[in-house]
Amino acid sequence: MNNSKFLKALSLQTNSIPPVWFMRQAGRYLPEYQEIRKNYSNFLDMCKQPKTCAELALQPIDRFDLDASILFSDILTIPDALNLGLAFHEGEGPRFSNPISSPQDIKKLIRFDVNAVDYVFKAVEETKKQLPKDLPLIGFCGSPWTLAAYAIEGGGSKDFRKTKKFMKEHPDELQEFLEILSNACYEYLRQQVLSGVNALQIFDSWADLLSDKDLEDFSLRYTRLLTNQLKADPVTSNIPIILFEKAPKKKITDLIFEDISCISLHWQEDIESIALNLKNKYALQGNLDPHVLLGPDETIWNETQKICTIMNEYPGFVFNLGHGITPDIKPEKVKVMIDAIRK
Repeated sequence: MNNSKFLKALSLQTNSIPPVWFMRQAGRYLPEYQEIRKNYSNFLDMCKQPKTCAELALQPIDRFDLDASILFSDILTIPDALNLGLAFHEGEGPRFSNPISSPQDIKKLIRFDVNAVDYVFKAVEETKKQLPKDLPLIGFCGSPWTLAAYAIEGGGSKDFRKTKKFMKEHPDELQEFLEILSNACYEYLRQQVLSGVNALQIFDSWADLLSDKDLEDFSLRYTRLLTNQLKADPVTSNIPIILFEKAPKKKITDLIFEDISCISLHWQEDIESIALNLKNKYALQGNLDPHVLLGPDETIWNETQKICTIMNEYPGFVFNLGHGITPDIKPEKVKVMIDAIRK
């Protein structure tokens, strides 16, 4: 792994050409993914097949020669292991048949058993076997707040009204739930590291739901609890941690903390001003707006080059999108972006 541009960047080294990977790089925009996906009616069933997960993780590597691979899985495996009845059906997002609807539901939760998600660790092992030896694998989890929001809402939502109501009416019980999830995330990520991942990313995908104060009280506090545990454990203490906060109502420079190596920026963030503040302190990852990839090649080239020029002298820059790639983006457009980074 000494030759990995991605791992060099996470340790604040400068690369002449920035490493690139992108969120949701294995997924619905790829025709080869669709060929495999049509064999499964429930997305979660596919995630429970380690050989299939390895094949899916390698598809974008084979196509684009990216600088890092990411485990193919889902952020909701932990709530599923807590017996909340998760299912993904064709054309629908995630749905829980046993969501957290009252404080009593939190009291009745079964204890998280890391063995209940052993299919994830087998997927890590299988993917590592098939990846080129010098290509790092990123493991991940959802932040405790993001997992709680899904578990209370019962699935995805535009406004997460039920979650916000629960937070207002039962703040103490919600914090109890967040602590349970933090401990589960720690065990989960620890086992991913034991299985072979080289870096970790925490996705705070619903940070944008929270006010400045609530972001601190219900999200960042528990993400820090999780990273503190990881850094205190000899198994995980040297593994770089990337944090992705989706459009938080708090300045990025005010929410970062010492346990993380890298902050992954949402596309709405101003990478130039953040880079001025964080140079030589944290690696930065980001942050092309995925919608740019729906435009003409010239726009993709210019917008990509603009970020690369801004970050040219930044020690610890990883090129990425500022959110996950969407299914309507053509692989040829992704190739234009990658060529713009490397040429």
